[in-house]
Amino acid sequence: MGNVRVNPVRQAEEPDAWVLEVAGDLDASTIEAFDAAIDEVIGNGARMLVLDLTDVEFLDSTGLRGIVRASNLLGELDGRLTVAGLSGAAERVLELTGILERLRDSVTDD
Repeated sequence: MGNVRVNPVRQAEEPDAWVLEVAGDLDASTIEAFDAAIDEVIGNGARMLVLDLTDVEFLDSTGLRGIVRASNLLGELDGRLTVAGLSGAAERVLELTGILERLRDSVTDD
C-alpha cells in the first residue's frame, strides 16, 4: 500500500492562510491521514488553504473525495481551497474530473 506525507505550514503574514504540502499516494490507504490533516488545519483557523500537490505520485477517486470534502468544509466556513504545484498525476486526474476547473474558479469568484 502507498504512503502519504502531509506537512501543514501556516503563512505568517496571513494567520488564516495555510499551505498543505502533500507527497506520495493519495488513495484509500492514506485518506485518513489526509483528512486528519485537513481537519487539524481547519480547526486551527485555516480559511484559505492551498494544497501543494507537487510530490503526489498517485491520486485515485478516494483522494479526489478527500479534496472535494476539504473544499466543501472550507466553503461552509466562507473559506476556500486551491491547488498549486500539481504533479503530472494529480493534474491529469483533477483535470479529467473537472475538479481542477472548480478549484481554479473558486479563486476568481470573489
